[in-house]
Amino acid sequence: MTNLSTSLEEQRLPTGTVTFLFTDIEGSTKLAQQYPNAMPALLARHHEILNQCMQIHHGFVFQIVGDSFSAAFHAASDALSAALETQRSLHRESWSPTPIKVRMGIHTGTAQLINDSFQTGYSGYTTLALTQRIMSAGHGGQVLLSSTTRELVRDSLPANSDLLDLGERRLKDLLRPEHLYQLNASGLPRSFPPLKTLDFFPNNLPTQLTTFIGREKEIAELKQELDEHRLITLTGSGGTGKTRLSLQVAADLLEKFEHGVWFVELAPLTDPELIPQTILSTIGISEQQGKTPIEILKEYLLEKSTLIVLDNCEHLIEASAKVVNTLLNAAPHLKIMTSSREALGVKGELSYPVPSLKLPDIRHLPVIEQLSQYEAVRLFIDRALLVAPHFVVDKDNAPHIAQICFRLGGIPLAIELAAARVKMMSVDQISKRLDDRFRLLTGGARTALPRQQTLRALIDWSYDHLSQNEQLLLRRLSVFAGGWTLEAAEEVCSGDGIETYDVLDLLTQLVNKSLVVVVEYSQSGETRYRMLETIRQYAREKLLEAGGGESIRDQHLAYFVKLVEQAEPELYRSNQVFWFNKLEDEIDNIRMGIEWALANDIEAGLRIAATPWRFWSGSSYLQEVGDWLRQLLEQYKTTDTLNAQALAILSLCSFRQSDFYETIKIAKQSLQMARTLSDKQTEALSLAFLGVFMIAEGTVGNGTPLLEEALAIYRLLGNKVGQADTAQRLAINNSNMERAIAYIKESLALARELGDLSGMVFGLCWLSRLMFWTGDFISPIVWLEEALSIARQLGNQTGEEFVAVTYGDLSYYQGNYPQAITHFENTIRLSEKFGDHYQSLWAHIKMAYAVLREGEIQQAHEMFRESLHRTQKAGMIIALVFAVEGVASLYVNQNRFKHAMQLFVWADVMRGKIGDPRPPVEQASVERDLAVIHSNLTDSAFASLSTEGQMMTVEEAVKLAWGE
Repeated sequence: MTNLSTSLEEQRLPTGTVTFLFTDIEGSTKLAQQYPNAMPALLARHHEILNQCMQIHHGFVFQIVGDSFSAAFHAASDALSAALETQRSLHRESWSPTPIKVRMGIHTGTAQLINDSFQTGYSGYTTLALTQRIMSAGHGGQVLLSSTTRELVRDSLPANSDLLDLGERRLKDLLRPEHLYQLNASGLPRSFPPLKTLDFFPNNLPTQLTTFIGREKEIAELKQELDEHRLITLTGSGGTGKTRLSLQVAADLLEKFEHGVWFVELAPLTDPELIPQTILSTIGISEQQGKTPIEILKEYLLEKSTLIVLDNCEHLIEASAKVVNTLLNAAPHLKIMTSSREALGVKGELSYPVPSLKLPDIRHLPVIEQLSQYEAVRLFIDRALLVAPHFVVDKDNAPHIAQICFRLGGIPLAIELAAARVKMMSVDQISKRLDDRFRLLTGGARTALPRQQTLRALIDWSYDHLSQNEQLLLRRLSVFAGGWTLEAAEEVCSGDGIETYDVLDLLTQLVNKSLVVVVEYSQSGETRYRMLETIRQYAREKLLEAGGGESIRDQHLAYFVKLVEQAEPELYRSNQVFWFNKLEDEIDNIRMGIEWALANDIEAGLRIAATPWRFWSGSSYLQEVGDWLRQLLEQYKTTDTLNAQALAILSLCSFRQSDFYETIKIAKQSLQMARTLSDKQTEALSLAFLGVFMIAEGTVGNGTPLLEEALAIYRLLGNKVGQADTAQRLAINNSNMERAIAYIKESLALARELGDLSGMVFGLCWLSRLMFWTGDFISPIVWLEEALSIARQLGNQTGEEFVAVTYGDLSYYQGNYPQAITHFENTIRLSEKFGDHYQSLWAHIKMAYAVLREGEIQQAHEMFRESLHRTQKAGMIIALVFAVEGVASLYVNQNRFKHAMQLFVWADVMRGKIGDPRPPVEQASVERDLAVIHSNLTDSAFASLSTEGQMMTVEEAVKLAWGE
């Protein structure tokens, strides 16, 4: 049975085995330039004819780009008839001021229909690409067919037509020649110029044995650049696909160079004097007595339109540059494309860095169907199928394929070598063995150059051509993870052979030689550098072999200790955006520093982990930081300020994981140690944290005095940052609304004075909350807009999350429940993204309230049940009470008035014990529910149930709310 969501239109579109007809107007660009005023009308008439003919013969036009049509047919005979009908209609048309001639290609193959909200088209690269190549080989008025289509139509040709055998032809990108046929019919031209296939143009481009994957953007850019420049050098580290890309571009440009496109391989040469002779031999020019090879080349190329592709110039860089410069000056119509690890340095040269293949984000993988849109994944799958024809991508191995491509940095050769292992190993096994990639990734094609048969040999080739100091810097740079700045390289990598002032020049050479990449975009806006992970691993191995790695790791750790201590006071000042982003840029280096510190310098590790706590609290790393601090503190036995501060930050990490028992225990340890040391700053921080934790746990009466004590200490110390933080915390759970608003305004004013953008975000959100809790739904709108703008400017995920949940609360109290649900869902997405279980739990409860108000009783009860389980497990009494109140309101909707009454009374008792009265807007909602209950119960029943509710335990209330 057909799925009901599938339309009749979708059912009748061809899929599976499909015949495609592709068309375009010959010389359309030139025509548009010659007849700019007439071309729109000519194009409109062309479109009208093609659409009409395709429709008559049951064709589905799925793409029109400019003057190009792409149509699909169930039957090959229909496609042929449509092509014939179209050519006859075009031929009969009285075109003015110029005739329109259309070339057509027909091929039948496998393709799958894509019909979704974004596009209607086809997937099936091989079939679609072959159809395109067949069409491109023809001329205006010509219809070409593949041998596959010819077999399907040979016995049912239209009347007065036949097929002319054009023989086997080499088409661009195809692994083997394709047998082509021309449709001849009465009344239409039969004679055309030679087909524009690879055989027609002078060239020596090698036939490729594997398909070319991706690089559409790079090919288009290089073709455009060759229009404007006479010399382009493709640069990049070994294995990035420079050679294959240059061949692909050259094949695309065959018809533009009348006297040929010539591919010259320099890798086998060791004598630089042989370069001119090699070019001569490649083109097929005879030597002449009394003339040098370079003189012969200059004379031969003088008036010729030629493209020369010089491949692998890096080991003969100076000689290559000299030959290229001489030829370009002698031959004005010559263009040269070279590939090298570094640019030649010739005047007028355009250096084009070849990027890695496009990669998926392994943290947010797309669905399997979309994974192949990434070039690296497509390449892996294509090459895996060569060695394992039954290889299938499924939900189990897709993440491992993405992981392999990511860890190999999108390097084509490395991916091909990894895919070759599919014959003997699962994708999961390959992924796990990538830590030893230089042993794993061997066994390239025997016909390939020796350096292209293993990953190690490939990088050895580059490394061996470096100077001694370039090798030394490359080895030392391997201690960085995720990149580095020039300042970091100068401080970490200088000394013992490299002066600080030498680092810039040496780093520049490594960039020029494609072993180091300049990062175009960093979050901080600083210029950063990085190595592809494969090159970094190689350099690390060389560092271990050469020795001295320990001292470089020590310097790396010392640098990042200094960096986080420099960053800490900036995290609450006007320049905090830069410093938040800079620490985000350096997170992998911070991890590397902690890793080294755990084994070698515990104190330094604690300084890195505990110092930038404001950065950690606004990021997704708190759980990770908590793990670091636990490991470091286990080994740090000194009673000092660093220990006390580290304990305070560990309690914050534990709090975000909703482990209240452990949280309060650690915070008390921090407070006790700070008091023992008479460390007032850490004492105030510990008091503030502990006060927040106790309030969140449900003991407001115990938590508030601690916050007040912390605020008093901060005021005594003149610490405005601490004052702002603590005043904000005091505002959050203050039963005196007037006093709460005064606290939050004090906090907000201090944050603005300090330029503390993060403090402003939370201050604006809490001021908004306090106001809409009192029923003012207008004032908060402007404050929340400002808060969201600042949070996004800051890149503070916690801040953006808190703005989202505050927007959700405002929408809820305004009665816009769908909008509230959207905001709560966004909050949950953000909180779960970086492990903020505390905020996620609250958002789940609030969303259950909104779902209840939407009338989805059953769904709301399930959500409340889940929240009851989570809050009870976490020990979050306030959140538990709030969830129980939600179930009580739900019971009112179900006319279960007795149970609702018991739960509301129990919640009142708990709030009294905790010291957490309801905000006015919530109290008004509860009173409306109580009025409904009272109207349905006698006074005596109401009083009796009130007594029962007051006597219930937490367990009894949860059981009743659960529905048992």
